[in-house]
Order: sequence, then structure tokens, then C-alpha cells
Amino acid sequence: MSDSIAALEAWIHQALPAEYSRLLIDQGGKFLGPSVRLYAADEVIERNQTYESQLYCPGFIAIGDDSGGQAIVIGTGDTSGPVFIVDQGAMSPDDFVQLAKSLEQWAEQSYPVN
Repeated sequence: MSDSIAALEAWIHQALPAEYSRLLIDQGGKFLGPSVRLYAADEVIERNQTYESQLYCPGFIAIGDDSGGQAIVIGTGDTSGPVFIVDQGAMSPDDFVQLAKSLEQWAEQSYPVN
């Protein structure tokens, strides 16, 4: 495990979903398709502090964005759950729109954002 992933897990006080850890190692900091940028592990903390995700959507973290003002969000914890998109100015679970049932499904669909 990289130091950046360990720091991220320490910041959220729990393990990341294994699927997300693998995606971070393989694709962190890269574009997934034409517009989705997956944050590198060392960027995730800074971005989530900026969005105040721990305050507005505890239990979730932004893992990337659509290059257009919307964050890609997943739940924290040891299992992969749904992937959501939300306006970066409204980081509330009430405003989340589900993109896929899991990171795996989202990847199989080529990372759509609509």
C-alpha cells in the first residue's frame, strides 16, 4: 500500500473499499474517459477538505470530478457501494445522483457521468 493511500485511510479513519484502492493505484491522477478525472491519492484529502465533505456528507468522499463542477463521490468503508455525482457546491447526500451500483459497474460502463 502506498503512503498516500495509508494517509487517506488515516484521514477517513477506516479502510478504503478494496476496489477503490486498486483503482487509485492503477488510475489515480488520470482521466477516465474524456472528462472524468480520478484524483490521485494525495489529492483526495485536499479536495475533500475544500468541499468540506466530512461536514456536509460524512461517510462519503469525492474521488474525482467531471471537469465541469460536479464531484464523483463514493461511500467510505471496506466494501464498494454506489458511485454518485453531485454539484461541488452542494455536497449533500440529498443531492447525490447515482451513476452506478458499484465502482466495478461504473468502470464496465466506461465511467459515465450522466
